[in-house]
Amino acid sequence: MLLLLMLPIVQLIHGLDVSKFVPKVSADNSPCKSCKILVQSFEKGLERTKNGHFGGGNTAWEEKNLLTYSKSEIRFVEIHDSLCTELSQDQDMCFHLSSEHEHHLKEWWTDGRQEDLYQWFCVDKLKVCCPPKHYGPECLPCTGYPNVCNSHGTCKGDGTRKGNGSCKCKNGYEGTNCDHCADNYFVILKNNTFTCEKCHKSCKDSCKTSGPKGCNECKDGWVYMGEGEGCVDVDECLEQDVCTSQQFCVNNDGSYSCLSCDPSCTDCYGDGNDMCYNCASGYIMKDRKCIDANESYEVEEKTDGQCYLNVYKMIPTPIRIFSIMDTKWKSSDQSRYLTYGGLGVATIIIFRMNTTLASIVGAFIAVYIMVAEYIMNELYK
Repeated sequence: MLLLLMLPIVQLIHGLDVSKFVPKVSADNSPCKSCKILVQSFEKGLERTKNGHFGGGNTAWEEKNLLTYSKSEIRFVEIHDSLCTELSQDQDMCFHLSSEHEHHLKEWWTDGRQEDLYQWFCVDKLKVCCPPKHYGPECLPCTGYPNVCNSHGTCKGDGTRKGNGSCKCKNGYEGTNCDHCADNYFVILKNNTFTCEKCHKSCKDSCKTSGPKGCNECKDGWVYMGEGEGCVDVDECLEQDVCTSQQFCVNNDGSYSCLSCDPSCTDCYGDGNDMCYNCASGYIMKDRKCIDANESYEVEEKTDGQCYLNVYKMIPTPIRIFSIMDTKWKSSDQSRYLTYGGLGVATIIIFRMNTTLASIVGAFIAVYIMVAEYIMNELYK
């Protein structure tokens, strides 16, 4: 019975997003990093309160008798009480550290803040950090100190009580103090300093200077063409049988690619149905394109701008001619002849009412028909 009563509570807890109740913690929660975060928070408090003063009614008397606000315990308490509140992560860790070492922070404050807080608190008191460019339990100088790693790398353990002080060089540099160029890089000297620049993509392993002319040796897919040109790309597509008959060749720098022909081609020299040498089964060549044989059609254009669509080429020629004639008649003659017929019927009706008027109308209609037919014949010549 008790289990049944607790079941809804268990289900509620199971459905909660626990991450909302877990404080955010950074990936690097080392003692030195934690100390740095606390010091940064304290320094922000110093900046925030630098223009502050006592809250009483007689500030001048208070500062004369209680020392200035800037050095007062009241200011320290205000800063300490607001420590870590601005943080979005590592806040709990910061709160714990500030509470545990409040007496150290107060000692630094009452001694007149003569030293840098980070150096006094994190390096000398807690001994969790080292000065910049130093590493390890004894805070030894990093390799190449003071020009650590020739400014081309980072010291392992820099500023912490960890690491071995060796250099982690940037791309293109190597050596104990990052003082050499790596393979496929070359040296540039300027103002007594050196930098390493990457060789041209045509160079194999090394070069003297930039560009294809500076290569000591060319990579595969490139050929040396003398000092004037250096390493030049080989166009493999000019060679025979590089790709299969159903593919076409595309040259790339130092290499090539074989891409499939359009499905309408049996062989080709490029992408698309307009680049076929021969058409595949079910396709025919028309206007230098391989098109579906079942969709092939002809279009006839007349001077009046009208287009008449033929039936498929596979239909016998007599039927196609009949279809053309039938299509033309339906599209132009039918409406014209119906108009003539209507005028004739109207003339007959008028004739039964008034012969004179019918004669005049009939003559007018006759002239109209002759002129219309003449114009149509001229257009279709």
